[in-house]
Amino acid sequence: MTKNVWLIGASDGIGASLARRLAMDGYTIALSARDADKLGALSSELAGAGHLVAPLDVQKPASIIAAWNTVRENWREAGGANVFIYNAGAYEPMSAKAFVLESAETMIEVNLTGAFRALACILPNFLERNMGHIVLVGSIAGYRGLPNAIGYGASKAGLNHFAENLRMDLSDTRIKVQLVSPGFVRTRLTDKNDFSMPFLMAPETAAECIAAGLGKDRFEIRFPWQMALIFDILYLLPRRAYFALARYLR
Repeated sequence: MTKNVWLIGASDGIGASLARRLAMDGYTIALSARDADKLGALSSELAGAGHLVAPLDVQKPASIIAAWNTVRENWREAGGANVFIYNAGAYEPMSAKAFVLESAETMIEVNLTGAFRALACILPNFLERNMGHIVLVGSIAGYRGLPNAIGYGASKAGLNHFAENLRMDLSDTRIKVQLVSPGFVRTRLTDKNDFSMPFLMAPETAAECIAAGLGKDRFEIRFPWQMALIFDILYLLPRRAYFALARYLR
């Protein structure tokens, strides 16, 4: 079977590193993000052939539809897209004490609403063919409310819920659903943080973890394991205990 991946959020960080890694594994990649020049440069360096550039802005539904039409038409003879990875992300550290509605709306639009818009394009195609692989890149930050994460945490928690919805609704089909939950990864987004980021990973290492997880049956691909373990413990705490402990996370 062909391994054609539509990767949204491919121009930087985890997305660009994942594109390189998957191309080395024999995947053909349709690269989507806002910056067409970055996508073109990335496409030219990928191993293999047949890669596509399909620029889009996930905040503009018409551009998502146009990108999907490009992917669908170009791969019609190659069996169509069979893997969809949503990696688009927006992040601004923000406290409720300095709440900026526009920033919160952008994070929710990019991190969550854009995933719905893109799935609305490709999911009918997967259902018609009764095959496909959906991968949503969330964050461990979506497990519980965190200080200074207004907007971002809510958007990632929503994406976690969306992935679980899809997993259950599509369990009787041949469409595989996975959620990626990274800890801290060194990207232009985490560069905005002014606090210590434990277990900080390089984007290339994150891409290796994701690529390895795609071939496994488990629903969630989490890394690094140390951060995942910490958040597992935090998730199990009663709210009163969690809120008391969270004072030390500021």
